[in-house]
Amino acid sequence: MDDTPRAFFEELRSGILKKRVGQIALAVVLAEVIWRFVRALTWYLVVPLIGRFFQGQTESVLFRSSTARPMPWEDLSGSVLEFLFTIIVVFYLNRWIHKKPGNPLAEADAEYSSIGETVDSASQPSKTME
Repeated sequence: MDDTPRAFFEELRSGILKKRVGQIALAVVLAEVIWRFVRALTWYLVVPLIGRFFQGQTESVLFRSSTARPMPWEDLSGSVLEFLFTIIVVFYLNRWIHKKPGNPLAEADAEYSSIGETVDSASQPSKTME
């Protein structure tokens, strides 16, 4: 049994891929970030806009407080950045899970042989036309 970090991650990926647990976990993370983004849009954009439209002339406490302070652009932009960052992370994790487990020794041999070919071709004298 190989105890290197690379072998650990290969075993983890193959275990996650076989049981579909990774896909379910990514779906849960994605659903949570979408819900948080919709909630942020509602509280930081829609509610203040409705409050400004009615100019605070409602019986709701939410609309009165939203007209008293400026738009919370910092909170809204933070939510957008969180949403985009999570989408990128989920995308790359999904690609990592679906990547076919390869033989790292075969990849290293192929890389070594390609390096050897370039060294051999550089060490051979070139034929010049005289």
